[in-house]
Amino acid sequence: MILQGLNTALSRASTIDRALGEALRSADFSAPDGIDAPLLAGLLQRRTEAGLAPALLVITATSREGEQVRTAIAPYLDGAEVLEFPAWETLPHERLSPSAETVGRRLHALRRMHDWQQAGSRHPLVIVASVRAALQPLADNLTEHAPIELVPGGRGYDLPEISRTLVDLAYARVDMVSRRGEFALRGGILDVFPPTADHPVRVEFFGDEVEELRAFSVADQRSLPDVVERVELAPSRELLLTPSVRQRAREMVHEFPSMAGLLEKIAEGIPVEGMESLAPALLERLVPFAHYLPVGAAVAVLHPERVSGRAVSLAETNREFLGAAWSAATAGADAPIDLASGDFLTVREFREAVLFSAPGEPDPKRVWWTFTNFDMGDAAAVVAASAGGEAAESASRLASEYVRVAADAMPSFAGNVAGAVEHVGQRLRDGWSLVVASEGQGLVERARDVLSEAGFAARTVEAVPDELEPGVAYLVRAGAARGFEVPEVKLGLLSEAEFYGRAAGYEARRSAKLAPRRRNVVDPLQLKAGDFVVHQTHGIGRFVEMVQREVATGSRPTGPSRRAGIAQQPKAVREYLVLEYAASKRGQAGDRLFVPTDQLDLLSRYVGGEAPSLSKMGGSDWSQAKGRARKAVRDIAVELVKLYSARMAAKGHAFGPDTPWQHELEEAFPFTETPDQVQTIDEIKADMERPIPMDRLLAGDVGFGKTEVAVRAAFKAIQDGKQVAMLVPTTLLVKQHLETFTERFAGFPVHVRALSRFQTDKEARETIAGLGDGTVDMVIGTHRILTEKVVFKDVGLVIIDEEQRFGVEHKDALKKLKTNVDILAMSATPIPRSLEMAVTGIREMSTLATPPEDRHPILTFVGPYSEQQVAAAIRREMLREGQVFFVHNRVSSINRVAAQLSELVPEARIAVAHGQLNEHVLEQIVNDFWERKFDVLVSTTIIETGLDISNANTIIIDRADKYGLSQLHQLRGRVGRGRERAYAYFLWDPAKPLSETAHDRLSTIAANNDLGSGMQVALKDLEIRGAGNLLGGEQAGHIAGVGFDLYLRMIGEAVSTFRGDVAEGQTELRLELPIDAHIPEDYVDSERLRLEAYQKLSAASGPAAKEEQLGHVVDELVDRYGAPPEAVQNLVAVSRLRRLAQFAGLSDVIATGTKLRIAPANIPDSRRVRLERMYPGAKLVAASDVILVPFPVRGGEMPGDAELIEWVSNLITAIFPLPEAAGAAGATGTASAAGGVA
Repeated sequence: MILQGLNTALSRASTIDRALGEALRSADFSAPDGIDAPLLAGLLQRRTEAGLAPALLVITATSREGEQVRTAIAPYLDGAEVLEFPAWETLPHERLSPSAETVGRRLHALRRMHDWQQAGSRHPLVIVASVRAALQPLADNLTEHAPIELVPGGRGYDLPEISRTLVDLAYARVDMVSRRGEFALRGGILDVFPPTADHPVRVEFFGDEVEELRAFSVADQRSLPDVVERVELAPSRELLLTPSVRQRAREMVHEFPSMAGLLEKIAEGIPVEGMESLAPALLERLVPFAHYLPVGAAVAVLHPERVSGRAVSLAETNREFLGAAWSAATAGADAPIDLASGDFLTVREFREAVLFSAPGEPDPKRVWWTFTNFDMGDAAAVVAASAGGEAAESASRLASEYVRVAADAMPSFAGNVAGAVEHVGQRLRDGWSLVVASEGQGLVERARDVLSEAGFAARTVEAVPDELEPGVAYLVRAGAARGFEVPEVKLGLLSEAEFYGRAAGYEARRSAKLAPRRRNVVDPLQLKAGDFVVHQTHGIGRFVEMVQREVATGSRPTGPSRRAGIAQQPKAVREYLVLEYAASKRGQAGDRLFVPTDQLDLLSRYVGGEAPSLSKMGGSDWSQAKGRARKAVRDIAVELVKLYSARMAAKGHAFGPDTPWQHELEEAFPFTETPDQVQTIDEIKADMERPIPMDRLLAGDVGFGKTEVAVRAAFKAIQDGKQVAMLVPTTLLVKQHLETFTERFAGFPVHVRALSRFQTDKEARETIAGLGDGTVDMVIGTHRILTEKVVFKDVGLVIIDEEQRFGVEHKDALKKLKTNVDILAMSATPIPRSLEMAVTGIREMSTLATPPEDRHPILTFVGPYSEQQVAAAIRREMLREGQVFFVHNRVSSINRVAAQLSELVPEARIAVAHGQLNEHVLEQIVNDFWERKFDVLVSTTIIETGLDISNANTIIIDRADKYGLSQLHQLRGRVGRGRERAYAYFLWDPAKPLSETAHDRLSTIAANNDLGSGMQVALKDLEIRGAGNLLGGEQAGHIAGVGFDLYLRMIGEAVSTFRGDVAEGQTELRLELPIDAHIPEDYVDSERLRLEAYQKLSAASGPAAKEEQLGHVVDELVDRYGAPPEAVQNLVAVSRLRRLAQFAGLSDVIATGTKLRIAPANIPDSRRVRLERMYPGAKLVAASDVILVPFPVRGGEMPGDAELIEWVSNLITAIFPLPEAAGAAGATGTASAAGGVA
């Protein structure tokens, strides 16, 4: 492997060789941090040579350290399999279930250990577990449930049986798969999301054969191009509801009446949230993790003193949670069931489980090693020298027990590249061999250039050779957490952390997590009975239900009945949305409107302030409200279009293409970019390379990687010799961004400075002078940047972070800065004004909707304040070395609250921060919290904006009922930045009643806890607060009248009209033909998914839709539900016809008896002549402005559905003037639609 040559060279040192001699027995090692990875690899190698199984369990204090160990050890072992055994993100006695992904990864590790042993494998197997994962007891049957395996072309599968097995393996059956551990069944198509897969999988069966496997996207449910060779469906929970578990639950119902509800569900085979906490009572026995280790495996404990401390805290916190959870569940009683067997083991118990195959029977093949970075030899020598008698004796015994490795930790240069080069140079001059390891190719090349420029021998190699030349630095792509030096053999390793001041990036396990679903005009997946919707013609109504009706549409004469003069009424099935409107007469029930599903594009969800009053159908109120709004919208549209035209006419700087340094910088990014990030970066670069000034809004939820996008844009501008200004709302953010940008630009000649009230006057003067003479490339600051004193030499890009926090006066000052600079605005919850401009195409908009890898949705609790729960939450966070935000928004009582918390959790280090503190004091406190000098920060909402502390993963918000919705969302976004599961507690005072609005806000925040819900929260905020607070009173009135969605749509139409794109407004079209066009239940059985399909077809048939959109919808239907039946093919053909009729400006295309009625009939004389010539019997009724055309009849029969649609389409194309594109689309599109939908 890459670093195996380094191991060979290290083994020549007597100190290392002596340590490797302990491979066959238990030992305690004293060695610096960085050298434990090569030592472990060497020890495992020696065990293999002695004929022992090359299996190793490494126990770390935290999962983050485990991640580093996995990255660091792999390059030293040839062909090694390095597995993670993750801990639950919940505690064993907590009433919460671990996520399906965590369970999946745990079961995968257990199954791999089992299979490795069964196969008698000889390649090294390394399992890395945190102390929390290693000490938790497990069910003893976790490798017994074989996963379901599906392969393309495989036969003999029984789909109903697979479905039953999936339920047994704890998968949830749903109508649309969106999370791990879910499956959906539609005819012969199975959608399933395996717990450890990046994407869900669609399995198509043909009889008992798997015809095809393909991955699909959760965001739009469409298949992805990835080829899936096979899929394994392992259990998605560790506690499966087997017959014996259900029977035990049934027996316990009578024993523990307080738990009856929970136990009854388990007895019925229904998985319940948090049922794992009952495992000790429901299962026969729990076993230690050591039970699953391969025979003869070695166990290594890193930092044993920290591991032991964590184990003690774990046990205490777990017991506290047992108390808190059960007292809440059983109205204050103690835990009624004895769950002691589920407690964490102590380290001593686990060690015994490892070293003894049975009580009193040691296992000679198993060994237990510990690695401490304390220098035990020196410590013992000091004690021995200063003490006499027994103390000296025990100290020297301690020293002799430890195997001391004579090596040193590599000094850290924390991003000071010059210092690193100086140190490396000194070592090379002294004849040392050094290896510089970095995971990014860009950083390897950068280090080589830096060292070569300094005149040193630097070689880039694929793998470190066994024979290292003195005086040479070898540069290699490999992960290393820490560096080390071994003076005896003049050998050293420098990691990225020492050379660049950046820890090696965590392995990017998932590059594309689940994006939230697309937000449609009326998102059919969100529509519930009772929701208010807006119909463009009839106004505000309430959604009641969706119904199917058989309708007799016109007549289809057939031979005998025609001759007899009797018109038979054929039946066609249609689906409708039922909307309720205000009663037309007082005291009567409300009027009902049946909206055909092909007219869903006329509906939008009502988003406004208070609950609106229902419109009267046919009343004048609605048309007046709409008229007023349309007039207001026209004024706004004129202003927006002026802005747009001015920007398009302005001459901006066209930046050049990417430079090699740009590629280096991007390769050094320690994570995998999300697909959204890649797309957004490309869009921004394309904008920058155009000669028109960029004006782009980047909307992305808190922590979704906006900063990295800004880093790359800024670097691109600086490469072109331009300066960059970054405007941020708070001084704390200035500090954070300065660190991020300085770290990312380390090693490049870029000068970044900050400008905020935290800089001294001297620093500020230097920065301003540097901006003026061009020596400062980038400035990050608050609105202080906008003062008249600050003059740039040549600014090319302005980045605005958290745009919603700046007022109009700041924006105006920005405009004065320069009219032709590129502007990139970033926001997590965009303000409606920005949304409005972005939606209407005046500003470009990019959205980051895919969470970065390893981000979990935040576990959100809403409930009354309880001291016991708060104490347990703080302790649980401290257990994983995390930190806690406690938000209390009253400065007058904040110190009292902090004192109460100190009494509740005496061991916690608590600090207080609020806006009335002296600026420098405040900065110092937040800085100390950032540097982990405190465990809990009790603060006001000053932390709301952008504070990025990845180690803080619990937030407790006191009196959460007093906050606005976007505030709550922003506050919750402060946690969950790291890789740990985050918790947010929204608590209210149990002694005071909750207002209805507060209840709405809290239930919204609880419901929208998916990653990327910022945009939903922004819209919901408008709904709860009303638009007035955000858009100014005048506009708010119009929005309340028509709803925000329709208002935005009106602005879009008005803007398009002024730009000459499309005609303003949209006619309501009645299209009624005697054909069967609907989505049958046996094709799509779920009502909400049928509604979604109708909505997509309706949107794709609107005049503003792109020509290919309808084709995409059809592809999606085929992909998700299989080949469409005839009724669906007709529906698609009708959608194409609807689009054509709208282009022709028609309002009616209706079958009446034996004729087709078309209105309005405004056609020129030449077309009338054509009408009479091509369609004998056609009549134009001038008085009512309609055309009547007899249906074609052949042999006394009406044409079939597809033929009839084509006939109507050809008629419209022939008689009505159409835009060129529409005519072509209609003629070809409809003809092909009739036959070729499938």
